[in-house]
Amino acid sequence: MDVLDQMKKHYYDNLSNLNLVAESLVDEIRHFFAMFQTGYRLQVKQYPLYRFEVRIKTWESIAEKVERKVQYKNAASLDEIPDLIGFFIIVELGEDVEKVVRLFEKERKELFRFSHITSLTHYPTKHENGKMTHHYDGVYTFNNLKFNFEIQVRSEVENLWSNIEHKSFYKNRLKSRNDRILNRLKEHSYNLLLQADDVLSVLRRERMKNDMLDLKEKMMDALEGLFDGIKIRDVEAISGYMYECWAMPFDKMTVEDFEHFFASSVKVEDRDVKDLLEAYTPDGTHRRLYRYLKENLTLSDSIILKIGLATNEPDAALEYLLTDMEEACCSSCGEWVDYDDADFFATRVEMRGDFYCRDCAQKLLTYCEVCGTVLTSSRICMICASRLAEKNKGK
Repeated sequence: MDVLDQMKKHYYDNLSNLNLVAESLVDEIRHFFAMFQTGYRLQVKQYPLYRFEVRIKTWESIAEKVERKVQYKNAASLDEIPDLIGFFIIVELGEDVEKVVRLFEKERKELFRFSHITSLTHYPTKHENGKMTHHYDGVYTFNNLKFNFEIQVRSEVENLWSNIEHKSFYKNRLKSRNDRILNRLKEHSYNLLLQADDVLSVLRRERMKNDMLDLKEKMMDALEGLFDGIKIRDVEAISGYMYECWAMPFDKMTVEDFEHFFASSVKVEDRDVKDLLEAYTPDGTHRRLYRYLKENLTLSDSIILKIGLATNEPDAALEYLLTDMEEACCSSCGEWVDYDDADFFATRVEMRGDFYCRDCAQKLLTYCEVCGTVLTSSRICMICASRLAEKNKGK
């Protein structure tokens, strides 16, 4: 019996186990997402912004892969095939993909703790159209056996395109490999779908604005009677938190319902909020934002944290606030910096696309040797250069 026949026998002997693992994988990752979807803004009201699909690779696909791909030519067992089980996390919009990536990055230990997943490796790659795609190779341990699986994170638009491309182009790749016109049509079609994703993103924001108009009016009345000094901007911040993180029938709730909900939050003392902030340990990317939050805590921040404490979800509330501040990532140390904080800037004109936190920028900037002004080129600013030139003329 040759190697391929042995692999085929092993595949069919373990097919029932593969199906069990696929079902368990869905259940465990669904439970994992439910634990963190609030803090990572993967829901709007009570609706999750994601769904799951899973498939077992057919033996025909495995055999074709072993024959076609160089890296599998010498494969001796199914253990060397990384995607026996394909798991797809399909989110609503392209902007939601990064939320899932961030969730896996920051809560990986919790995923291992609450599931039978024992390994998960991220492989971000650029698609031929230039767009970044996110794949994870994982290992699931079941009954002392190890099963390889692959996770792909896609938007609905990307999933639609992947299905179209797989059926229309991938299966006929030998015929169309050198067809430039067909490749141009593929590129154009995909770009049209990406434009649709952009339109849907705008529609979601408009939908949220409309939903929140009535919500903000009710919450303004409820909060004014419970907290002193409430302003419109505080209500907007708190209603955004409520809308994205709480599964509640906002359209049916009255002012009295909101007052009842916030009643327990009023009883939370300011020192409890302070203790929460002192006890919290941010991850590496959030250290600066965490310090900024502690030093510049607003009334709405405090109320959101009080709601979190009153409902036994303090870490989710704090994670929401930190995530809400995220805008740009320092290109040097990787920490997130806040646009509103104005504590970031490009180091030089030719590096306009790279942002740095103040500490890293200070190390990269060059200064005028005469007056200390930040420079984009040369060693002396134009004003000092002009003054030196005038001084030299007078000699």
